[in-house]
Amino acid sequence: MSRPSTLLLVLSFVGFIALGLPDAVIGVAWPAIRDHFQLSQDALGPLFITVTVGSVMASTATGVILRRLSIGDLLALSCAITAISLFGYTMAPSWIVLVTLGLLTGFGAGSIDAAINTHAATRYSARLVNVLHAFYGVGAAAGPALMTAVLTTGRDWQLGYRIIVGVEIVLAVAFVLSRRYWPPPVPAHEEHHRPARLLETLRLGKVQLSLLVFLFYTGCEAATGAWVFSLLYEARDIATASAGTAVTLYWGGLFASRLGYAFLPADISPDAIIKLCIVTALVGMLALASNIHPIVDTAAIALVGFASGPIFPSLIATTPARVGPQHTANAVGFQISIAAVGLAALPALCGLIAQNWGLERIPVVLTVCWSVLLLLGFRLVTDAKSGARA
Repeated sequence: MSRPSTLLLVLSFVGFIALGLPDAVIGVAWPAIRDHFQLSQDALGPLFITVTVGSVMASTATGVILRRLSIGDLLALSCAITAISLFGYTMAPSWIVLVTLGLLTGFGAGSIDAAINTHAATRYSARLVNVLHAFYGVGAAAGPALMTAVLTTGRDWQLGYRIIVGVEIVLAVAFVLSRRYWPPPVPAHEEHHRPARLLETLRLGKVQLSLLVFLFYTGCEAATGAWVFSLLYEARDIATASAGTAVTLYWGGLFASRLGYAFLPADISPDAIIKLCIVTALVGMLALASNIHPIVDTAAIALVGFASGPIFPSLIATTPARVGPQHTANAVGFQISIAAVGLAALPALCGLIAQNWGLERIPVVLTVCWSVLLLLGFRLVTDAKSGARA
């Protein structure tokens, strides 16, 4: 691998770490932010909404933006936007202003996510894409740890965000300095293909099917992570430490399987991995819904996390082969966009279900969702293989 290629790979890894930093830090910062603005517990919802809207807007438009900007320029601009919005959090005179800034935060994050994924899908193997997504988990773990360290030393929550702002600025500078090395989203041997328009891509049946797959997968991943602690602790009377350990094993398993993908034999098909992981996750969720024993619950949760890990990055990595080079940038953008909707929608739906019918309904609902994902995912992979043979 040449020095520029190595540089871009390292920057992609660092970019995903930086993407995870602000995403997870709000959970630790929220009590301090709530006290600062004198808010109620449910006031966090509007911020999630604005961040999601901004992310959907940015990732949907990525294909169009990349016709006018290079990937390096887009990444630099996105990091700058994220830095400005997060710094704005620390200076916001009211909660309404901070919630409004969430649009910029989501736009910056959505652009970074879609741009790096577009680059990775067209340039890297499924093995590297899985490792790349594992590094998002590094950032998602580092953000809360950073904010915890700030708060436990008696500092204000604003300092934690300002440190992240510094990271985003450094990364923006790195992207600016490296912008001439970033290749176009369409490989050189495919440049005779005219980049498709958004509606042209959206009309493809395999793109529409992939959007359903991404919607259900990210919803299942997020809803499990958000509600499994409450299920174990409140509904099944499992001790706090044990319930927390189960959640840790869930996210740890997701990270480990993505990292471990790099060590699989090179001849293993990403499509086969996607199928195996969906089936395994469904088995784990069925075991959790059965409520057999606390030890079985913990093992089932860890299994679901481990099986979930490779699905998203493997789907991203196989996008060019599925839709063709002229549709890749648009398709990746659409997939990241609908993923943001899934991340917000299914956890919220599970909350409504738990409120009205009890927490034990959540693993049942997720079992149904994984079953639907099994049907959709197998059809997507089968259609892609049929298209490739044709």
